[in-house]
Amino acid sequence: MDADVLFDATPLDRDHAVRGIGAAVRGMAEGLAAQPPERRPAFLVAGDGENAPLTPERYTVRWPDWRSPRIPDPWPLATVRRRIRSLAPRLFHATQADLLPDDVPSVVTLYDLIPAAFPKLFLRGGSRAAETRGYRRWMSRLPDARLLLCISQETADDAVALAGADPERVRVIPLAAPPAAIPAGEVPADPYILMSGGLEPHKNPWPVISALALLPDPLRLVMTGPWGGRRVRLLRDYANRAGVLDRIDLLGHVPASRLAALRQGAVAVVVPSLKEGFGLPVLEAMQAGVPVVASDSPALREVGGDAARYEDPFEPTAWADAIAEAWQEPEIRKAASIGGPSRAMQFSWDRTTELILQAYDDALTA
Repeated sequence: MDADVLFDATPLDRDHAVRGIGAAVRGMAEGLAAQPPERRPAFLVAGDGENAPLTPERYTVRWPDWRSPRIPDPWPLATVRRRIRSLAPRLFHATQADLLPDDVPSVVTLYDLIPAAFPKLFLRGGSRAAETRGYRRWMSRLPDARLLLCISQETADDAVALAGADPERVRVIPLAAPPAAIPAGEVPADPYILMSGGLEPHKNPWPVISALALLPDPLRLVMTGPWGGRRVRLLRDYANRAGVLDRIDLLGHVPASRLAALRQGAVAVVVPSLKEGFGLPVLEAMQAGVPVVASDSPALREVGGDAARYEDPFEPTAWADAIAEAWQEPEIRKAASIGGPSRAMQFSWDRTTELILQAYDDALTA
């Protein structure tokens, strides 16, 4: 292998590609691929790697579909790890929990430790036993990494408090927003607020749905994201009990161009999460100059700064008041159109790339 570092780009050609991990890996990979050969890592890609950077230093692994969501996929440890070992990198950059070899020196991009922070929501129940064991085994190995590259200070703090990482081995390396897509596609004719992302328990859509019930027609809630059927059913049931099911558009996963159009046309982007590792929807909304109402949680404040409004994630009335102001007061949108892009410019992939390269240098000389 020509390069000292092997970067795991396999999430770009797997299910992770349409989630936040996919956006993070794409930004990191493209920034690193643009470096001169002497600074550029090699890339591990899945299948034909059509979504990974086209560089000379690419190594392919076969990654078949795994159909058991509650049982950790054995393939990475059984086969891909052997492939990594055969390449003998001096350093492996792990970008997902599925693939952290225990016999190769590694740096780990750590997005969050949300399951460990909310074990009753994520790590309990007989059906989750294998998943929980796999997650705890992965967590137990984090302190052995040369460096943990945490995407926010909140995640860095959790790495120390929840995973027992040595603070000297923890770095904060924020992400940035993907390149803005050209807005295209249908948007509602009525005014609406937008919530994008998953429906995992910490995403907490409930105060926004309850807030919608306190706000008059014709305001709507548009939701997008890669969801499972069970969580959509729970959301529908809750919205039906709140009397607003007919005012919610559940669009599922949409192309980046349509999401950009929906974001651009929204009264506000709402991010009611109990906890996040970073806050990409906040950053993308600021980049577009759209008002943001977010939960008052550390990682979301790290991203939004003074350019977003923060509310208690358990107070629907406060969310209703904040949404109503964004809807009815033009000055709020005018302020967001100026302050949001200014704040978003503080996050760039160039900065992220430089911090990663510095981490490589430090890990290789440790």
